Amino acid sequence: MKRRDVEVVHRNGQILVLCAREPMPLSLASVARTTCYRVDRMCQVVGISERHLRRVFEEGLGITPKDWLRRERMVAARNLLREGHSVKEVSIDLGFASPKIFAREFQQFYEVSPTDFQRKDFSYRLSVA
Repeated sequence: MKRRDVEVVHRNGQILVLCAREPMPLSLASVARTTCYRVDRMCQVVGISERHLRRVFEEGLGITPKDWLRRERMVAARNLLREGHSVKEVSIDLGFASPKIFAREFQQFYEVSPTDFQRKDFSYRLSVA
């Protein structure tokens, strides 16, 4: 596939992948979720090499696919925790090898443990209500 045939763009608050071979743009968040937040699988879905995906991401978003996938995964984790899912459920749902690995990554990303995040979010919602 030629370089100009794939593009990552912001449109209406979404990040989309425009592929010449696809009639409709693909939601990058949906692609990330279905590929379990893995760059190699995302490349297969989009139909380009990892090197080319990196180029497309850096041109369209200014970050690498791996960094974007990590952020997207952590946002999904935060949303699931806010909905009341357990740490174990979230780690399984988002494809982490174990709840411990998930908790460590969440802590590094948000500087709070998933359990503490849930407690603080729940107490905040109670104080606002």
